Amino acid sequence: MNNTNPTISSTPQPVQSVGDFTDEPFVTAEQASTALNLPLYYFIDARKRAEMGIPFYLISRMVRYRIRELHKWQVGYAARQAGHTSTTQKGGAHA
Repeated sequence: MNNTNPTISSTPQPVQSVGDFTDEPFVTAEQASTALNLPLYYFIDARKRAEMGIPFYLISRMVRYRIRELHKWQVGYAARQAGHTSTTQKGGAHA
C-alpha cells in the first residue's frame, strides 16, 4: 500500500510579506518604459519622475525601478487621474 500523503519538510520556509520585493530584479528606464507602455522621459527626467511620484531606487548614481512597484504606482496614478477629471468635468459632451 502506497502512502499518498505528501511529506512535510522540516525546514521552515521564509515568510514573505505582501510588500516584499527582494526577489524581483531591478530594471532600467528603458525596460520600465517598455513594460508599462509609457514614454521614456517619464523615467529619465528627474523632475518629471518627482512630479508624477514614480517610485525609483538610486544605486551608485544609477536610477533603477522594480516592475511590481511601478505597476502599483501606475494603477494608483490612473485612478487618481480618473477621479480628478470626473470631479472637475462639468456638463455633458456638448455642454
